[in-house]
Amino acid sequence: MRIHLFGLPISLHRRLKQDSAEWHGAVPDGHSFRASPVYSNGLAPFSEAELREIQAGVDEGFTHIVVPANRSWAQVKNRFRFDCRIHIARLREPLKDLSWPVLQENLHRIVRMDEAWLEKFCPKDLRHALLLPPSIFETEKATATYWNECDVYSADHFGPAEKLLVEVERRYRRPDGSGKWSWLDSRGRRFRFDPSMHGRSESSRAGRKSFRFCFEVPGWFHYDVQHEDGISFKIEIDGSLESVKHCNANPWGRVWRGKGV
Repeated sequence: MRIHLFGLPISLHRRLKQDSAEWHGAVPDGHSFRASPVYSNGLAPFSEAELREIQAGVDEGFTHIVVPANRSWAQVKNRFRFDCRIHIARLREPLKDLSWPVLQENLHRIVRMDEAWLEKFCPKDLRHALLLPPSIFETEKATATYWNECDVYSADHFGPAEKLLVEVERRYRRPDGSGKWSWLDSRGRRFRFDPSMHGRSESSRAGRKSFRFCFEVPGWFHYDVQHEDGISFKIEIDGSLESVKHCNANPWGRVWRGKGV
């Protein structure tokens, strides 16, 4: 696990780095840690350059992001939710007075929680339900929020989220007549895992890694989407609602025709 602490004001960052002897013991053994300060006002929104710093960490696999609660953490949530774990560190004391033991305790608690979360929810392969695109894959009302429910930050909610994920598997994972299984949404559209590698993403072409629920997704990964009955269906492509019999889609909801993106 790679943990990125982001958003401490530079003066506080320097003091804590010194107090901790260069972040020694910031996280339990076997995990990696990095801390990136900010130079802007502590209450100001993150700049685009600061958000790119988080993205640079994600590109290196730092998908467990910790942001102090006083910052505009909604920006981070909006950009990285469902790709990364985003922890809002509520440190209980004025941030300027934050001590190293308090921060260290919070970081270790976050790691313990995410160790359990990774075991229960992180996809282990490309056939996992959490890789389906929330903006496209339609479900019945009872399971419509399963992506949100599995992005859980309290151990008390792990049990219900696990049950919901099992229910998603039961309802939507169906044999497709070829001896294989794929995903059938509530509109009768079949999402088949396509191993042909013709849907390479823009981030992959730029040499960047892509993650979904902390699982590294190959740049070529996508679904072939067709209606179960072979009929046309409507779907939005590049901002326009189009009628198609076949399209490709990736976990982030990017839809395109034919080969390539």
